[in-house]
Amino acid sequence: MRVGVLARVLALALVAPIARARASAHEYADASLYPTANGAIALAGREGIFASTIALNRTTSRVSEAWLGPNPRVNDGRAYVRLDGIEFTRGEETARASGGATGGADGLVEILMFERRATTNDVVGTWDERDGTRKFCCDEDLLLRGLCSRVNRAIARSGEGRDGDVGGTPSETSAFRAEVWFDGGDLVARSDVQAVSVDESGMYVLWFVVCDAQHAGVRVRGRTLWKNPSGYLPGAKTALLPFFGFATSAHLGLGFLWAIACATNWRYVLGLHNCITVVVGMSMTEMAAWYFDYSSFNATGYRSEFVTLVAVLLGSLRATLSRTLVLMVSMGYGVVRPTLGGISVKVVSLGICYLFSAAVKDVVEHVGAVDDLQPGAKLFLVLPVSAFDSVFVLWIFNSLSRTLTQLVLRKQTHKLRLYRAFTNVLAAAVAASIGWLAFETWFKSTEMIDKKWESAWMLHAFWHVVSFGLLAAICFLWRPDDGSARYAYSELSSDVSEDSWWSSAVATDEEANAHRTPGKTPQSSKVMTSAKKTRAMHDFSLGDDDDDSARELETEMGKLE
Repeated sequence: MRVGVLARVLALALVAPIARARASAHEYADASLYPTANGAIALAGREGIFASTIALNRTTSRVSEAWLGPNPRVNDGRAYVRLDGIEFTRGEETARASGGATGGADGLVEILMFERRATTNDVVGTWDERDGTRKFCCDEDLLLRGLCSRVNRAIARSGEGRDGDVGGTPSETSAFRAEVWFDGGDLVARSDVQAVSVDESGMYVLWFVVCDAQHAGVRVRGRTLWKNPSGYLPGAKTALLPFFGFATSAHLGLGFLWAIACATNWRYVLGLHNCITVVVGMSMTEMAAWYFDYSSFNATGYRSEFVTLVAVLLGSLRATLSRTLVLMVSMGYGVVRPTLGGISVKVVSLGICYLFSAAVKDVVEHVGAVDDLQPGAKLFLVLPVSAFDSVFVLWIFNSLSRTLTQLVLRKQTHKLRLYRAFTNVLAAAVAASIGWLAFETWFKSTEMIDKKWESAWMLHAFWHVVSFGLLAAICFLWRPDDGSARYAYSELSSDVSEDSWWSSAVATDEEANAHRTPGKTPQSSKVMTSAKKTRAMHDFSLGDDDDDSARELETEMGKLE
């Protein structure tokens, strides 16, 4: 999270996210607290963490023994939040006004860690029915009404239900609390808490709380490290590391099989096959880059911006090439047309526009801090990509319809079967994508994103699965072999002559007319014959005059009225 971005709105209270978090290491550089109903709170971190799989040593204050062990490993089964060099700074006027107090509420900063459901269970904070707000600090009025036990302290209860106790284990029924005091007239107070263990899986929140209005301007420096049992990847992203490992293997396997097919049938390799090879190679490189990115992230707790940028740009380029490839296949490139002709400029232009919009969106989401973006900013990034995606989908299915029509009229049965199979695969992919997009919208717009945080990785992984499935289907359907010549583009005379095709196309009408008026062809029949021929030539046309042919056909059809 970066300094200067707008504050995040929590479910029950407005709290400022103060961490510069590019990873599981949240850094604070003179971050400020955000005022609430009767105190000041800073959101120091919020992540899903899985429970420790081994017991932690709680009897020693030495971090090397308690949290890292003699030979620390990333996947050592321990889950905790480490507080490294956390210090709070107050102004000189505040220090003088406090009178050098070493007790009471003056100069006190509290560290709270709890599972997100603790706020709804009244473990953290209490609901004040008088003014209809949730209070997180205890004051005289709340004390008199029995809603808290210690004035000028954060309201946080331990597992035994006591409010104000130091220590505790963070969970949905208990909060961890630590106190950091300013000593006398000191301007800086440092936390001696080194780590907080996690014994239950959940979405955990770390707060820095000041209940003394005099110290509401305290600023924070230092960092916290959030560790899962398998490493520093956030809990919501932990499964992405093995997923990208498997995805890399799958793409390498697909690339190996495709390379063998091309090498053993090199005589039958067409221009379309070369385009598929480029997309397969780009996909393999992208998956490997994502795996390396998450592997480094998991090992260090920091996400290399350079590696992430490479992976993101490769992903945007791969997505653009994949969509362009599907569009070219749908247009019949290499099957019913030798080149894209004049429309190649339009295809390239659409690809460039999509590449630019997708790259901007992905860079901001992955290299920047997407969690800090407001919904309006997210919508601004998503809309262009969605618009260009819609253009791709409409153009693809329109081109498929025209290609299928041409193949039917030409009676090229093998090519027709090929394209019908491809149409079914593409329709299934689009239907699955629309259904998943609806599910993703519902998942992110409800509390499910917090309740099922451990499954959030699937939202990102699904699109890679669909992309791989579609690419594998194209590789299978258009694999180079001795049968490639059956669906390769050939001139009209080699498939069917224009005269024989034309005779077949109008035979039905001529038969019908002969039955109605034997020995004479009505004028309307001649007009229909002309119109059908125009339509036929329109279907055979591979140039840029499709619109003119369509207008010609409409003119001929108008003579019938």
